Order: sequence, then C-alpha cells, then structure tokens
Amino acid sequence: MSGVRRHVAIDLGASGGRVIDVTVSVGSIKTRVLHRFTNAPVATSRAGGLKLCWPFERLFAEILVGLRRAAEGGAVDSIGIDSWAVDYALLDEHSELVRPIAAYRDARTQEPFLRLRSQIGDELIYRTTGIAFQPFNTLYQLAADAADPSRPFERTQRMLMLPDYVAFRLCGAMLCEGTNASSTQMLDARTGTWSVELTRAAGVPARALPEIVEAGTRLGAITAEIADLTGLDPSTPVIATATHDTASAVVAAPIDPAHDIYVSSGTWSLVGTELRHAVTSDAARRANITNEHGAFGTVRMLRNVAGLWLVQQLEAAFEAEGHARTWAELAALAAAAEPLKSVVNPDDPALFEPGDMPARMRAACSARGEPVPDDDGALVRCALDSIALATAHAAREIAAISDLAVRRIVVVGGGAANELLDQLIADASGLPVETGPTECTAIGNALVQYAALERLTDAEPLRSIVRTSFPCRRFEPDSAAYAGMQAAMARARR
Repeated sequence: MSGVRRHVAIDLGASGGRVIDVTVSVGSIKTRVLHRFTNAPVATSRAGGLKLCWPFERLFAEILVGLRRAAEGGAVDSIGIDSWAVDYALLDEHSELVRPIAAYRDARTQEPFLRLRSQIGDELIYRTTGIAFQPFNTLYQLAADAADPSRPFERTQRMLMLPDYVAFRLCGAMLCEGTNASSTQMLDARTGTWSVELTRAAGVPARALPEIVEAGTRLGAITAEIADLTGLDPSTPVIATATHDTASAVVAAPIDPAHDIYVSSGTWSLVGTELRHAVTSDAARRANITNEHGAFGTVRMLRNVAGLWLVQQLEAAFEAEGHARTWAELAALAAAAEPLKSVVNPDDPALFEPGDMPARMRAACSARGEPVPDDDGALVRCALDSIALATAHAAREIAAISDLAVRRIVVVGGGAANELLDQLIADASGLPVETGPTECTAIGNALVQYAALERLTDAEPLRSIVRTSFPCRRFEPDSAAYAGMQAAMARARR
C-alpha cells in the first residue's frame, strides 16, 4: 500500500445524510464530517392516492454543499456513494425522472408482494436469489410500477438504484453496483445477473435493467458541470464503492468472519455474518435470512431487524409534543425505567410506517397483553429492550443456519454509541459485545475506494487499519440478566 489518500464518502440514510472526508493511510484513518443533513420521506399526490417519496433534489443539493466543502480542503482522490437498499430512480429517454423516487415505506407493494409470491412460489424465488421476503424489495416495487395506471414503464429507459443515480448525476455513468443490485430480489445468486424469469414476471422491461459492476469499479470523472458547481478538479473520479450501506459498513467492521456476528445498527439493525457462499437452504428460507453480495466476492448472510427507527420516531413525536430531548437524554430516561416491563416485536407491521409511534407502541403492547408504557422513559425502554431481544434472536438464527461458532458480537454504526443498547444485546445474547466506529458506513465506503486505487482484493488489511485507528468498548453479558431476557424474548416472539 502506498501513501496517504483522501476520499469523499457520500453516505445517505433514510433519516439523514452525511458527506465525510476520510483520509486513509497504511496505519490510520481520519474522518472529518463536511456536511450533515436530515432526510425523511414526504407525502406527494400521485395517481392512485397519496404516496411517500424521497425529496431527491433537496438531497442532491445537500450533497453538492458537502462536495464544495471538500474542494476547499484541496485535491480529492475519489468520491463514492452509498445508501439504503431497494429504492431506485426511473429515467426516460432524456435521462429525466419519470416520477419521484418512491420510498420503500410506501404501502403500494402489499398486493404485488402477495401476488408474485403466489404466482412464482417462494421456493423458486428464494432458490434463485437467496433474498429474504420483504414487501418493500425492489422486485415488488417494480411490480407495483408495472400495475400503476399512469404506466411509468412506457416512458422508462433505465432503472438505477439510488446511489447509482447519484453517481450518474455526478459523472454520467449508468451502471448498477452489485451489492445493491443483490438486495433487489431480482439478481440470480448463481450467475450474478438479472433473473429473466423474475423480472419478466414483475413486468419490468428488459431495456430498463442496467449493467452490473463490482464494488471498486471506476465509473468515470465528474462532469464539467459538477466541477464548476463544486470547485473540484474535473479529473476527480467517482468510484462505485460498496453502494449498499450495510455492505460498506461490513467492510469497516473489525470482525473475524470465522467467529463474529456483526450488527450494523442504525434505522435498521442488520444482523449477520460474512461468508464466501450464499446459504439458500429451506431452513434459511423459513427463517427469512437474506444473502446479499458484499465487497471482495463475499456474501452478507443476515437478518433485517427494525432498529433505531422506533426510537427515531419516538424522538420525533416527543419533539412535536413540545418536549424534545437529545439521544443521550432519551438513553438516560430508558436506563431509569423498569427493564423488560413491556416488550413488542419491533418488526410488527403496525410499527413500520411513519406516524405517531407512542400511540402505535402503546396499542401494540395492549394488543399483546403487555403493560402499556405510561411515560416517555417507559416507551424508549420498551423500544430498546425489544430491539436488543430481536437482535439476539436474529444472531442465534444466523449462527445456527450458517454453522458459525460465535465468540462475540461486533456492533457498528450509530447504535454502537448507545451503551445501554450494547449492554442489552450482550445480556440478551449471552455473548460479549464489542463496538466499532459509529461512522462505519462512511469509513467502509472510503476503504473500498482506497482498495480500488491501491489494487487491494481483500477486506482484512482494511480492517487492520480500522482496528489501529478506532478504540473499541467491550460489554460483558450479565449472567443474572440473561434468564430474564430469555423469558422476555419468548414474550416478544408471540
């Protein structure tokens, strides 16, 4: 590996985005946040009713703010973009959006989700893709587009996943990076190409499907327009990093793949392990385990668990009621509340859409025969207890189905900073929990860029740099708490 390289990581999340300056050398990683901004789906009136969409042009304007700040710091070696999975842009013959970019929490996919599974069969879909069944998967979103009375596909020439669309706006390339492509439930796990059978069944025109490239592919230099708008050198390359945010986070997670479970903790908690091959057994299908592509030819075998989404929505509701609190204050309230008094299944569909989360959680508790949380602290404690229990249960399933001899759980991302949640995961799983960087996704994004320029083909030397650059905290399981957590887990799984 050569000298110091400076990368810009554009990291888009469902609740906020970041543009981060990441400087990487053989022995260290240094990060500097250039710009942070909020994000949330917005209601927009379309044919067929009210739909949730992403405010893309505002997000792109915020990205340009971050890139202008990057230019102020001097030359940039490369730019990479990651985001959440499954959402996409439809472009017409002039490369303009056919419609706003729909948000995955929109309810439009319920009918095609049931219809396609009945039509094709779960066994065939899972054997082909290895992807868990979720109503918001791209396959069912595109099937909803095919059935839309406004007929968006008649005007569509290309479909680009969200980070690929950002890359297109920056450098003009119309390509799809593989880690995000694999999340769509349209990619053949055996060939790495789009499944003709599944895309045809969904009604997706073949012309719309872009070429798939591997993480680390150089897409091209920024356009002259972007150079003018940002002040960046026109030769600055855009690299297709591991564009699925979890794939980037896993690259920077300081794990030993032979013995560790990782948890990428943010709006979602992605609980998994890194393998060399997908596991598409009947047991994996029944457990709704997903097998997504990772960087460097790996597979991310994982479970999606509703994560800090519950707390984010509680926070928004508290603020609307006039008692806004910081995350540290919310954690303190939860720590003071009675543990395990009330638990819910965080993946309950009633908690999926944005809205009045306090009322929804109270209703869910009441419906389950759980004590109804009577104050803000009890609500947050219910959320954190429930997330920890679901995380531990997912870790247990992953270990059993992958035949992994687990020694520890490594938590990265925003949730790694929540010491109460980290301890609860340790107590619920009976395993030690260690933490990695909170900005793990942006760091992994930059490390894939670094690997592309340095011609590295494995994550281990990159993880070695992470270990020397960021201190970790360790949380030992409390044996006295373990039995109570197991009883609560049974309540939560009812």
